Amino acid sequence: MLVDTHCHLDMLPRWLEPPLRGNAAHAEIAEVLERARARGVGPVLNPGVTWAELPGVLEVAERHPDVWAAAGIHPHEAETWLDGSRDRLRALANHRRVMAIGETGLDYFYESASREAQIRAFREQLALARELDLPVIVHTRDAEADTLDMLPEAGPAGGVLHCFTGTADLAGAAVARGFMVSFSGIVAFKKSQDLRDVARQVPLSHTLVETDAPFLAPPPHRGKRNEPTWVVHVAEALAEVHGVDLETLARITTENARRLFRFEERNLGAAR
Repeated sequence: MLVDTHCHLDMLPRWLEPPLRGNAAHAEIAEVLERARARGVGPVLNPGVTWAELPGVLEVAERHPDVWAAAGIHPHEAETWLDGSRDRLRALANHRRVMAIGETGLDYFYESASREAQIRAFREQLALARELDLPVIVHTRDAEADTLDMLPEAGPAGGVLHCFTGTADLAGAAVARGFMVSFSGIVAFKKSQDLRDVARQVPLSHTLVETDAPFLAPPPHRGKRNEPTWVVHVAEALAEVHGVDLETLARITTENARRLFRFEERNLGAAR
């Protein structure tokens, strides 16, 4: 079994031409999940990234017992983080299917929002994760120093640097603070030898796998809409990096995901 720890399931139907909505979208997500289960992939963690999308993220998790949700506001959307947003996100994060806060973080590459807005939104989401005893899913790009400065503000539940493409120094510092490091299909790209060298330095005990679907489809599916089934290719690339077989890599990363997100512990049948 493999766990896709970061997959935007609710986005997948909108990547088709024409985009699917309503019942057709739900049917498409169900088919995607059936393909994943057939390859031994599940659970799937579906993170929210905008206020508009979060209700749909929760609905998908309610419909499928092996899909879980995370609730957060992406750094690109940080300008939408206003007074009262922490209370608004808390209400969503108290849903029984929410396993984490995120994705949140800092992105100084695109700077779709000001750095000040990003830092404010990230800081308040870290505080909410600490308050709710939830791990935090961190997006960081070209913002290593500020990200490292702020990671200690997360609570004891820790978190994960998702879709990791940073330096060995960032990965090592995150691991030292108890964070996981998650790799996507980028680690399997031909031109990603530097990233594979970094991945080799991350202990398997702190490694996760993800697709970040519908983005970043791994070889041999480059250029296509990504989906959770293809997390197998990410695992194969990491197994080669670490010199272990796929079964070992799958077992360890699945144990890591269950330990971080506490899927079974939080499957309580009622809102927290």
